[in-house]
Amino acid sequence: PPPPPPPPPPPPQIQQEEVQHQFVNPAQLFVQQPLPTAPRSRYTQLSPQYGEPPFVPSASPSQIPPAALPPPPPVMPVHVAPVPSPITPKPNTENKQGKPNIHTPQAHPIIKVEPKPANIPPKVEPQKKPSTPIATPKRPQPAPSPVTHATPQVMIPAPSPVVQASIQTQTLKKQLQPQHIEKKRQPSQPNVENHGKPTPAKSTKPPVDYQVLLLSLADEYLNAAHAHGTTTSLTARETDVEEYYKLVATGLGCLEAVLKNWRLQPRKEALVRLRYARTLFEETDNDIEAETALSKGIDLCERNRMLDLKYSMQHLLARMLHKSNPKASLKAVDGMIQDVEAYRHAAWEYAFRFLRVSLSLSSPSHQDSVQALQHLHKITAMAGRNGDKAVSAMAAVIESLAHLQQATNADSIEQAQRAVAAARSHQLNDELRHIPQLTTLIQMVDICCSLLEYDVNQSGQKLKVMQALMDETLSDSNWRPDGSFSVPLNGKSAGPSSIDTGDILQVHNGTLLLSFNWLPQHDLYALCYFLSSITLSAKNSYDGRKAEKYLEEGLRMVQGNFRAPQEISESMVNANRRVQWRQSLYCNLLLQRVFLACARTDWDLASQTLNDLRQVFEELGPNLPDTIECLMEYAAGTIAQATGDLEAALNIFQSPILSLDPPTSKTGRNDPCRDTRILAGLNTVLILRDPNHPSHSLLNAVLATLEPFCQNSPNKYIQAAYHLVCATVHSESTIQTKQYLQQALQSATAISNSQITCMTLTFMSWKYFRGVVGEQAEKSARAGRAMAKRANDRMWASVTDDMLAETLERQGKGEEAQIVREEGQRLVSGLPPRLRRSA
Repeated sequence: PPPPPPPPPPPPQIQQEEVQHQFVNPAQLFVQQPLPTAPRSRYTQLSPQYGEPPFVPSASPSQIPPAALPPPPPVMPVHVAPVPSPITPKPNTENKQGKPNIHTPQAHPIIKVEPKPANIPPKVEPQKKPSTPIATPKRPQPAPSPVTHATPQVMIPAPSPVVQASIQTQTLKKQLQPQHIEKKRQPSQPNVENHGKPTPAKSTKPPVDYQVLLLSLADEYLNAAHAHGTTTSLTARETDVEEYYKLVATGLGCLEAVLKNWRLQPRKEALVRLRYARTLFEETDNDIEAETALSKGIDLCERNRMLDLKYSMQHLLARMLHKSNPKASLKAVDGMIQDVEAYRHAAWEYAFRFLRVSLSLSSPSHQDSVQALQHLHKITAMAGRNGDKAVSAMAAVIESLAHLQQATNADSIEQAQRAVAAARSHQLNDELRHIPQLTTLIQMVDICCSLLEYDVNQSGQKLKVMQALMDETLSDSNWRPDGSFSVPLNGKSAGPSSIDTGDILQVHNGTLLLSFNWLPQHDLYALCYFLSSITLSAKNSYDGRKAEKYLEEGLRMVQGNFRAPQEISESMVNANRRVQWRQSLYCNLLLQRVFLACARTDWDLASQTLNDLRQVFEELGPNLPDTIECLMEYAAGTIAQATGDLEAALNIFQSPILSLDPPTSKTGRNDPCRDTRILAGLNTVLILRDPNHPSHSLLNAVLATLEPFCQNSPNKYIQAAYHLVCATVHSESTIQTKQYLQQALQSATAISNSQITCMTLTFMSWKYFRGVVGEQAEKSARAGRAMAKRANDRMWASVTDDMLAETLERQGKGEEAQIVREEGQRLVSGLPPRLRRSA
């Protein structure tokens, strides 16, 4: 039978305490045995996520209160209907809510609730104590223990050991019923703790998945760091760098926490390990930790047959190993190629063979470059079988670059041109039309082939084609901010292992893509301006200085990148690499300006630009290639020699950085430092050839050192200069001198070099027609003067004017001779003081 109705409402103090009793879920309190006396706010804010074993190890799954679960329908109408909380005042509501505890005594779990009101009376007046235990006479056991464990806070104290033992022996069915009842009571009553304002029910909060949370935080931290990678790399402020690495370290910590504290699904764990290892490889020097993560990931992928992620990890591991042990890295890649070739995973065979080519070409070893060409030929053959036209074009253009950079034989230019022709054979294919990076690269390599063949006219025509192509693709949507691009693969190349890994292989609209990294559009356009200036350098003196105009535009673009860089979401290490490339390009642009100014004898501009270059070099010296310093020193010596400071020029040309040692002859076909040192040696000969020079005795030794380099050099500029220098030095034998002059003139004419042609003709006129009266002497003098004007060389123009004036005077053409002489004197007045001679 139901118990008698409650007595009239007690004083407000007792009602307040009863309300506070009912705000606590006993099941939650009993589940969390280690924290029996914590404040009430700890329990009212408890999330169901914390009931999991990692956070509450003392609770079994059956004891976790399902506070987040919706209550069953049968309980809802029974306990919600009698609660008129919005209408009645707080004391009445609190009193009414005590009734459900009295009306449901038949359920044993309710008895767990009733002893707890008996625990509070120690805080209330003594006369009120018998009122609470009367309502629940069934379980007298809990009554004694609350008296001794009462707390001064308004909360339920810890139950006695007897009560705990009885509670833990209850069945799951009996335990769930009071939890649902308690859950229905809490939303129906306002929380009087927060000044009478109701708090949202915790049952509406979804459980927190900390695994997903940590992975999301890792992405957020790493993306936030990479968003400022370019700016941080440029400014290099200590606070910015520290903030950047704090974000990276926090992101790595989140990934590490997930790997150490959760047992993930195999593919998810492999992806997390790949991201963790890649971040360690790019952002830190902790290669051992990265290799460990990759090794575990590779084992995981092998156990679960996740070939795509396994290959991605092996690809990253090979690049990582190349930093410390290049030979071991190449062997590892060869083993991977054998595996994917055996399983016929064509897409990954492309990826690993291209990686092998990239690593081999980064080595100065001739054997490695030969192996790179072999892999490129295998890629071309496989792409032909599978119908991958874009891959064939990519392999062909890389082969052409390898011939230009690494080859040592004389027919390397011809081989490079054949490779370019093979790449061009696919240029009309639809696959290549949507890859502006690849089509531009093919055109640029083609121009380089013509430049190294010294065909000025053909290279100029190809330059116009490239510029038109760049204008057409200016707004192409396939340009990516980070400079990467992808080539499509045919269906034959796809397989079970060809899944989008997000870095090497990608899937777009059902098409499998192989990714490459190159230059962003802005950097590529600046490089094209530099190439345009080099192509037009030979005509700069007589075509309106177009080479200098393109050069200025390239400088403007690079400087704009330094002032307001394009923000690319990338790691600071990659941003550093990109910034260093731009700095190297900037220095090469300044060097090109110096040499263009020297070619037209504008020594003031040359000296000013060289000073600017020195300032940049002092700031960035360790990050710049050796060729920059070598060319910079040579430019300084050239300016000193041209302005008459022969002593300073000789000291520069004989400095260690410009000394020509025999081992350098073993380098590849194109070695800027070696060629620059050869030019420095030729200039040294021109200074030492004066019999009155103190170091004239060193002349023969310098010539003997230069001879093998110059005679075997494929560079026609060096050949022409060497023959001219030999003609001026070995002037005892007329026949030998004529042979040298003839070879110099032929070489200079073939390469359209106006300066060497002018110097050769002027020396011939001085050597063989000086003091001679006749038409041939006048023609020779006029030819030399015309070439000096064409070269826009003021010094040689003044020399040829003086020689022509003397010849005209002997011919009886005094009036014309006077005009020519006056013009020569005007040019002399504009020369540096040490070069001026009185008329």
